[in-house]
Amino acid sequence: MTSKDRTKRTLWSAKLCVRAGMSFHVIDSEWKMLYPTPSEVEDLVDHSHGLKTIVTFSTRHYNSLRLLRQTLSGFNAPDEIGLNLVVGNPAYLTEREIRRPSIRTLIDSIRFVRRRFNDLMVFIGTEGLISRAAQLSVEYDLIPLILLDRGLEEDIATVRDLVRNSEIALYAPFLISENYPRLLHDILYRLSGYIMRRSWVREDLRKLGYDLTESALRAVIQDKKPLPTRIMRSDLGRFLKKAASSFTIYGNMKEVTERIDHIQKLGVTTIIGLPVKENDRQILSFGRLISRST
Repeated sequence: MTSKDRTKRTLWSAKLCVRAGMSFHVIDSEWKMLYPTPSEVEDLVDHSHGLKTIVTFSTRHYNSLRLLRQTLSGFNAPDEIGLNLVVGNPAYLTEREIRRPSIRTLIDSIRFVRRRFNDLMVFIGTEGLISRAAQLSVEYDLIPLILLDRGLEEDIATVRDLVRNSEIALYAPFLISENYPRLLHDILYRLSGYIMRRSWVREDLRKLGYDLTESALRAVIQDKKPLPTRIMRSDLGRFLKKAASSFTIYGNMKEVTERIDHIQKLGVTTIIGLPVKENDRQILSFGRLISRST
């Protein structure tokens, strides 16, 4: 996909977020070379009236502070834009960047932002450093962003003990469908890398006698083919179904609504959804469910 195609698709998703009544549109490029340029962010904000655009920066990426400064320089007020600061998953870092100290680069970026934009909305990713991220949230007025995972209730409790009555956000892939076999297939195929990056998934698979890489998992779950019955009835199939449930909000409208309600009762104030299948129906349906639940 070209840069022009990515920009066009991002504008399309922003317009859908506006139509769905969402509050935020989060841009998470993951790879440094895919970050939107400052002019692209300005153009995106211009087409997102009533919607706050949140741009994600990995603080271990080299030159992330320079890119962050350039991006924010085009805005006089914090009403239209916000940030999501993360240390970055090693899958999207170079070897040198992986060796950079996570907490130090994160704090440097936070202090940089707060010196210049004290009122800017800033989310902080908690992956791998949940207690420290929660402490920084209190110190610098940030919103902790938790990943949907099997230890969700424990993670929320850890954050809540520190931030008290402040906001807590959750990042969650989602898929709304009545076709359960196809739904599960799409989650496992499209999120294979996301799933295999979790250490507990790799460890539990090894205990079952499987040493799967992302490419091996995608080979098992072939695109546009139904999941083989023999796999779904095996220990591997049962584990993969459980993993999909840990990482994803999925099911029909009723099931997704119930899961959202449960998550909000745990104390989550903002749910940032990643559509497993990025199309109009998914984004609009999820937006309506979120708006109805708030």
